[in-house]
Amino acid sequence: MAGMLKTIGFKIPQSCLLCQQPADALICHYCQTDLPVLALSQCDYNLLNWPKIKSGLQQVAYDSLLVSTEYCWPWDKLLTALKFNQRTLCAKALAEQFYRIALTHNGKRPEVILPMPLHYKRYAKRKYNQTMEIAKHLSALSGIALDDQLCQRSKATQAQTQLSGAQRRKNLRDAFRLSSSPAYQHVAIFDDIIATGSTVNSLSKALKKAKPSLHIEVWAIAISLSPGTSN
Repeated sequence: MAGMLKTIGFKIPQSCLLCQQPADALICHYCQTDLPVLALSQCDYNLLNWPKIKSGLQQVAYDSLLVSTEYCWPWDKLLTALKFNQRTLCAKALAEQFYRIALTHNGKRPEVILPMPLHYKRYAKRKYNQTMEIAKHLSALSGIALDDQLCQRSKATQAQTQLSGAQRRKNLRDAFRLSSSPAYQHVAIFDDIIATGSTVNSLSKALKKAKPSLHIEVWAIAISLSPGTSN
């Protein structure tokens, strides 16, 4: 039916993913206005300049951090629907909001986006990588290339949720490998949610080991500096 309506020129009605009202966008203007976001301009679009954030992260091995929001409603609704219910429209909505909030300033852009890889066993169980789904839309919006081949998850790590900081670091030791030495000078690692930052830190260390001069930004939709929300 949807294909038939498109063929004969009808526009299929679309509803906002949050308020369910008719809208021209996946998240309507009114809901966008109400979204809680981080004041990125106040920290020069690098959350490592914000002591509250920096103090909650562990052994930062990357150069800057860019996140849309703290982990809260309604962002958690969209992230959970994508991650566990395969609501892939949420990936596009999340990418659009990250781009609007975090990437419309005039800062220097990375050459490439590196989506957080998923181990093949977890991929086989979920059937898709929710971070990759968001990153694909973000690449299209920003015009920044996407490289999903350079970084690979070589270790099937235990779920991070109930682990302490020390346990998380041990769990992620040697969890990533690279298919080759990075050919880039400036990259952005993209993940959906950051808790302690152990996962992005582990991948950053693998990249820096291969190329110490590499400038690494970390991008994420949400940050939660308490256990219970990381992948």
